Amino acid sequence: MNGAQDLINRNARPDQTGELGTLGAFLPAEAHDSAQSDPPASAQRRHVLILAGDTDHNLGDRAILQATCAEIRAAHPGAAFTVISASRKRAHRAYGADAIPLGPRGFFQLCAAAARSDLILCGGGGLFQDDDSLIKMPYWGLRVALMRLLNRRIIGYSLGVGPLDAASSRWFARLAFACMERVAVRDPKALRITRQLTGRPVELVPDPALLLRPVEPEIARQWLRDQGVTLDGRPLIGVALRRWFPPRRRIVPNRISARFRRRSVTDEPEAQRLTTLLAQVLDRIAEQQQAEILFLPTYTLAHEGDDRICQAVLAKMTSATGRVLRIDDPTLYKGVAGELSVLLGGRMHPTIFAAAAGTPVVGLAYNPKFHGFFTLLGLEDRVLDIATFLQLGQVDELAGLLAAAIKEGPRLGERIDALQQDIRRFNSALFKRDS
Repeated sequence: MNGAQDLINRNARPDQTGELGTLGAFLPAEAHDSAQSDPPASAQRRHVLILAGDTDHNLGDRAILQATCAEIRAAHPGAAFTVISASRKRAHRAYGADAIPLGPRGFFQLCAAAARSDLILCGGGGLFQDDDSLIKMPYWGLRVALMRLLNRRIIGYSLGVGPLDAASSRWFARLAFACMERVAVRDPKALRITRQLTGRPVELVPDPALLLRPVEPEIARQWLRDQGVTLDGRPLIGVALRRWFPPRRRIVPNRISARFRRRSVTDEPEAQRLTTLLAQVLDRIAEQQQAEILFLPTYTLAHEGDDRICQAVLAKMTSATGRVLRIDDPTLYKGVAGELSVLLGGRMHPTIFAAAAGTPVVGLAYNPKFHGFFTLLGLEDRVLDIATFLQLGQVDELAGLLAAAIKEGPRLGERIDALQQDIRRFNSALFKRDS
């Protein structure tokens, strides 16, 4: 038995095992308590249906849902949740929630849950955008409209909004917003876009993953040791990447079109250029700082292939020490992020985890949501646009940002606290009706 597993087992309660493994012992206590016992007799029972992203495969979407359920339950102990998931067992263990099957199999259960719920939350996460497919906004617009036929109480919850370049996408976004009682978005970029699409007041509620509770530091450190990482005081540079492709109008979503592509995600011209430039950046910064590089992929399905992009960068590095580490538990990921000297974030939620854990962050933005989040942090100068990075070969610029972040160290404590309080204030008033 390795050290981290032994430490986990010694701290786990007997009931904290199952599909998610013993790391489930360190999920927020509220999730376990709700799954194991009824709320206090004094708590008012409230049923909440949550329409979220790909919580079965995307670690970031799971983090949002896990934190959302835990924090709403903390504010409203009687809250009971229904989510959409391929695994009823995972939903029960991770979120303390009931689960509706995905797709047509769950349609009538979804309608029944909507009709009986006290509240429907749409979000959080980057649901309202069309950079992947022009089908996405019609899907969400019609889905929210259907929910509105069954329940008047729909709230847009910490939504990521944009880009919405197509007129059809903006029309369906307007439809969705018109069906909502309240609209809350997660960053200033989304706020600006959404205010152009609805006459309702638009609130800013930061991403709930900022509130996710990480594993204890010693758990994270022992897990790193078990992966062969030497914790000897050398800087640890975390890297979270994703596949990137030039934005263009697409009908077929990437998840479907990927099934018919003959080339691997790492063979695409953009990926070749990206992996070559990033290898140069990481070789340079690792040599300057005498650092170790830890690649931390989060979305490893075939059509995304974060792990393969990370492996491709590692294969092109010539002088740095690096390894690819796979983490499937959001709380462990956030704990590991807290042990880094800096995180280069090409995915949104690893960047959120690191910032919330007090780790300096540098962004490589494929979407406006990065600029929105870094604006919230007051770090607009710490993010590069990935298209510009590729076009201009900004190796010096990115290496310089990483070096500056390591030198400066943490500086976000008060800002993160303020953002977390904003989320909690919104949650505390969640069941109040508009006057």
